[in-house]
Amino acid sequence: MRAEEKRSKRIYSLCMNIVTAIFLVCAVALVTVGVMEYKNIAVSNVENYKLRTSLSYVATKVRQSDKEGCVELKDVKGTKMLLLYEEIDGTTYETSIYWHDGSLREYYHEKGSEFEPENGFEVVPVSAFSFEQRNDGLLAITATDVDGKTESMFVAINSGAR
Repeated sequence: MRAEEKRSKRIYSLCMNIVTAIFLVCAVALVTVGVMEYKNIAVSNVENYKLRTSLSYVATKVRQSDKEGCVELKDVKGTKMLLLYEEIDGTTYETSIYWHDGSLREYYHEKGSEFEPENGFEVVPVSAFSFEQRNDGLLAITATDVDGKTESMFVAINSGAR
């Protein structure tokens, strides 16, 4: 083999190695960008899920309890809450739905029993949650996630809230 052929083969091998290295660097960069984007989408979906779940949960509970005198908004110990009443064997029970300590909570108990916000079952973590009875008969439910994104839902209370 002549010196010129050896030199030509080395240049060819060097070019192939450079092209392969560039391909590998681009592939790794593309995978890294894809992983980061996927992570951002997944985190966003989890936060949206929490907002939608909290709103849908409350709307479903209100619709299930929508009977005359069974839905009430009330402030108890500085906590604004939605109270849903039901009678079982002559005893009235209430489901208290409220926001406390970073999460939407539910507390099911006999009406008139002592309420402590910490006793409620954590339904879903959200940064803020509120209820508002509007003049048009709708209950406005608003949830806020950790990034400050807010979503609202309006639920018609057919029986009329107190």
